Amino acid sequence: MNAESIAGLVGLAIGLIVLIALSIFESRTYRREHDGEGMLHHWLTQQHLHMPHWRRPRH
Repeated sequence: MNAESIAGLVGLAIGLIVLIALSIFESRTYRREHDGEGMLHHWLTQQHLHMPHWRRPRH
């Protein structure tokens, strides 16, 4: 491996760490502002309204 490859991998690793940290921060902020409801839960409840009628929920 040459220096350019190593620098590219280091940059990629730093970028992924920053992306994960920002995602966690945004998720915690959203949960605090919406009375404990997470983003994924909110999205899934909204998508449930648009599901086809032929698919019955399992009980």
